[in-house]
Amino acid sequence: MKKMTTTWLLVSLFVLAACGDTATSSPSDSSQTSSASSLSSTTVSQSSTETSTVTSTTDGTSTTQTSGAETNPQATLWNEDKAAQLRSFMDDWGAEMGQTYQAYSPGNNVDLYGLALPDGVLSGSDKWQAVIDDTPIDIAWSDTGESSAAYNLVAVYSDAETQDYLDKHVYFFTVHNGSPLVLVTSQNQGNENDYLYFTETENAKLKEGFKQIIQAS
Repeated sequence: MKKMTTTWLLVSLFVLAACGDTATSSPSDSSQTSSASSLSSTTVSQSSTETSTVTSTTDGTSTTQTSGAETNPQATLWNEDKAAQLRSFMDDWGAEMGQTYQAYSPGNNVDLYGLALPDGVLSGSDKWQAVIDDTPIDIAWSDTGESSAAYNLVAVYSDAETQDYLDKHVYFFTVHNGSPLVLVTSQNQGNENDYLYFTETENAKLKEGFKQIIQAS
């Protein structure tokens, strides 16, 4: 009997020890579950924040976010950089033609058989009228290739300083209706209307060179 009592006592102690282990491990499992729940909550919170940011960006600041890289402003028809490109082009083209060209502008005129250009057709009470095929044209100097005039004069080149007397040329580089147009005159005589006659250049390389410069970004 005593032996049986001792056996039951040992069994009871073993059961109590097992229950104690289970009770001890439960808080740990609960803590892990709580941590996992917290992590899940954090993830959801972060996801919500990210979604909110995207929504805010789409609805409110789409212009700033969507733009990313800034778009280039629309290129002007004419500027100092393009003027430099034309100067370089005229040096090369003139050399090919066996001619030497210099640039001129308002206040810095070339003498074409007694007529100062470009001022002679741009200003003054005694200015001459620029014409194309007997049709007077409205022409004005422009630093951008745009103005209220029909023909925007952006550059003038001439070989008058170095060519023989009857072999002088003056080129007017213009923008007409947004398109490049190279006009040339070699007029060496006056007329009763004080017309300075221009024609479009027939030199394909000169026309194409100016066109590429105008259309460049």
